[in-house]
Amino acid sequence: MTADGHATLADVHAIAEAVADVLAERGLVVYAGAGASARVLSAREVSQLLGRSTPWVYAHATELGGIRMGTGPKARIGFDLANVEQWKRDNQIRPREARNTSRRRPRRNTISGATNLIPYDPSPYRA
Repeated sequence: MTADGHATLADVHAIAEAVADVLAERGLVVYAGAGASARVLSAREVSQLLGRSTPWVYAHATELGGIRMGTGPKARIGFDLANVEQWKRDNQIRPREARNTSRRRPRRNTISGATNLIPYDPSPYRA
């Protein structure tokens, strides 16, 4: 910072890099350097990226944008990194909007204690 409290260009770059690192750690940003191509991930890699089990990834393959690589019932499934990252952003948990603060009356039991719902004839014999 300069003496008058303004940030220098180096300060701005340092802050930008720190923000980018935090976003990358949270999986909200994908670095695509010069000449970087789309990366295809295996189900295991996606499970590690999302913190889910591999069977969960297979069960949600369509939702995650899975790509069948080959033909037949045992064909491998690949996942485009950009699609998985987009799924993470779309499904991240966001804070609830302001809740309705109106006070509601507590629910009361609508069945009175004297009402017989099921006819019951207790047996005189006990086991």
